[in-house]
Amino acid sequence: MAVSVIRLPLVVQDPAARHRVELLFSAMWQVKRALQRDARAVVDAYWAGEVRRESDPKAWRAELGLSRTGLEHRAYAHVERSRWLGDHVSKALAMHQADEVWAGVARHLSPDASGRRAGRPKTGSWWEYTRIPGRARSHTTDRKWETFRLHGTLTGHLNTYRHPALPEHVTTPAQAATLPPGTSVLAQPRKTPAPPRPTGRIATGTSDQKGRPRTRAATWFDHTGALTVVFAGGPGSRDGDLVLPVRLPQGTGRWPYLAHYLSDPDLWHKVDLVRRRDAAARACWAISAPWSQVSDLRRCPGSRAIVAAMASRTSSISAPVMAAAARRLQRERGIFMESSWLVE
Repeated sequence: MAVSVIRLPLVVQDPAARHRVELLFSAMWQVKRALQRDARAVVDAYWAGEVRRESDPKAWRAELGLSRTGLEHRAYAHVERSRWLGDHVSKALAMHQADEVWAGVARHLSPDASGRRAGRPKTGSWWEYTRIPGRARSHTTDRKWETFRLHGTLTGHLNTYRHPALPEHVTTPAQAATLPPGTSVLAQPRKTPAPPRPTGRIATGTSDQKGRPRTRAATWFDHTGALTVVFAGGPGSRDGDLVLPVRLPQGTGRWPYLAHYLSDPDLWHKVDLVRRRDAAARACWAISAPWSQVSDLRRCPGSRAIVAAMASRTSSISAPVMAAAARRLQRERGIFMESSWLVE
């Protein structure tokens, strides 16, 4: 399965929303640091038990809980025992954080083809913690997002922040992508307001035993306006949903990419939360949401150009060199992709 990723800048100018984002990063950093310390201690115990490791290493790892599932249960325990983590962190976020820590442990336990192992797990720095991994949506159960969710439509975003000089006949993202270069498509304010949560009742299309039409309460899944990222918070949170508006590029140069990634909601896969140092941003941190889509990389014109450029190289170039060149080309174009051989 190929997964392509595009980075969506988020507007976090509201003081309350920015404070919640800062608390979320702080809480997730506490979870990751605790998991890294646990993993380091368990790995040390595993290597110290020479007799048990030589006789039955699988049983020894199971007894120590040295596995992906064991590390996930440690993450659950940290969230449940804490008195404040439940206000900010969900178990789904803790589980995916444990999976990322386990990836480093697995590289240490299992050598590569040359017989080399990665180093022992270490506790990273707070300044290096820049990404909160989200949980992918369920492609079998409708409307099941357990962490960060992307709501809205690209057409609704265009209708909400339509540029005054945009021709009247341009009403869809596909039509906006055909405009000549230099044409402004959107006019998003610097302080983009968060869209309101949908209210009212929605007809389900069914009837009860007495023939009366059934309705349900409106949710964020019924939002068809501007694009926004929503996080429900931890199980003990009383602050409601964390709503972060998306700020898209306003020119025509990026609209073919935006239309490719955002036009079909059925292909939406996962949203992470990333921060990066930015002196121009408030608190020197800019927040973005790398959003991934399940699709064939060859569908995107930019991806086809990258694959063709890599294929035209001589076969003597190693795969890491090709991957580095592709990542550099993608950064220049502002598009990021992930696959089995190319990871950003």
